[in-house]
Amino acid sequence: MIGMETGGEPRVVFVSQWFAPEPTTTPVWVARSLSRQGLPVKVLTGVPNYPTGEVHPGYSPWHRSVETREGLRVYRHPLYPSHDHSALRRVANYASYAASSSTLGSGLLRRADVAVVYSSPATVGVAGMLARLRWGLPYVLMVMDVWPDSVFATGFLTDGLARRVAEPGLTWFTNQTYRWASHVTATSPGMRDTLVSRGVPAEKVSVVYNWTDEKVMRPSEPDPVLRSWLGLTADDFVLMYAGNHGAAQNLDVAVRAMRELADLPRAHLVLVGDGIDKPVLRDLAADSGLRTVHFVDPVEPERMPALMAAADLHLVSLADQDLFRVTLPSKVQSILACAQPVLTCAPGDAAHVVHEAGAGFSSPPGDPVALAARIREAAALPRQRLREMGAAGRAYYLDHLSEEINSRRLADLVRRAADGRQRGRSWRLGGVR
Repeated sequence: MIGMETGGEPRVVFVSQWFAPEPTTTPVWVARSLSRQGLPVKVLTGVPNYPTGEVHPGYSPWHRSVETREGLRVYRHPLYPSHDHSALRRVANYASYAASSSTLGSGLLRRADVAVVYSSPATVGVAGMLARLRWGLPYVLMVMDVWPDSVFATGFLTDGLARRVAEPGLTWFTNQTYRWASHVTATSPGMRDTLVSRGVPAEKVSVVYNWTDEKVMRPSEPDPVLRSWLGLTADDFVLMYAGNHGAAQNLDVAVRAMRELADLPRAHLVLVGDGIDKPVLRDLAADSGLRTVHFVDPVEPERMPALMAAADLHLVSLADQDLFRVTLPSKVQSILACAQPVLTCAPGDAAHVVHEAGAGFSSPPGDPVALAARIREAAALPRQRLREMGAAGRAYYLDHLSEEINSRRLADLVRRAADGRQRGRSWRLGGVR
């Protein structure tokens, strides 16, 4: 093949708007894993400005730069820095990176054999589409969020004329990114089904799960002070939620469930983390007179496995929305990797994975009475049974969700896409019907 590295491996350009030092770990893990699979990888990304919208020290928003991070050569291109609640500025941020990666990054793309496009936001796909149009460069599209659904779910363009104008255009654009891709990956079975239902050929879509930080998220001895600090005994039953306290997590259902367990004072809910709904949750617990709901400030990721091991069961909670039915929140992988049992109060894929793993319980989203019944059921079980569920979850993680399994699957798809180019420079656009 034209441009092949010595040893026959195709040269890969990994295209992602976000990359370290921005605190977005998944793009780094994906690029690094492809390199570990023997593929020579270069990263095409933007000037770091996430999550504040302020450009990180040492960078300029309007200048290109080249550096080495995570053992990878990283090429940064200009963009309009923004990450606030202004839809106009967010559009400028997305569009400016799409333009600079497609034009200023063209030399890097032209010398590659295949591109891997990390499609979050979906506008990153512009670079892959134009490179295919200009040089026949195949690309594998990694769909992280289903557009336009996720755009409207974040609160932008939620209704009115703006949405009616934007939705058809965004839908057409995302369909084109699927159509022009050599292959498409989805992060869950439900997402794959959604893409197929929208016309992407089934043989063109594969599930590649996101994995967790396996150096950190692993079985651990329990934190020795958490229970005593909260005034809990070794006999108390602890349901823990760790993560963002926002509207998407719908954690008021968990607090309301604890009101149904007034006759079971040994059952406690521990909420670890922060978010815009935390004050509301505190008030709800206080107004309900609940002494069994506890709030813990965020802790460093390195401390989480021990903190998690101090609980008996872990909650995954999501609001009952169509988008979340095809979402596998990253905390599912983290909990399973740590060999902890799970209680899902969430629709779709999250509940399906936990059920398939034999790793815990599920409850319908939005129903505090049903959730309370599941907590009561779990609290009645011997702890050894809960530990067995946790062990089953870790085994499932290693067999289905781990970096070893999914990085190999992704690398195989990338090699196949590059091999398609080797068979000839002519190509046809695969199709969304």
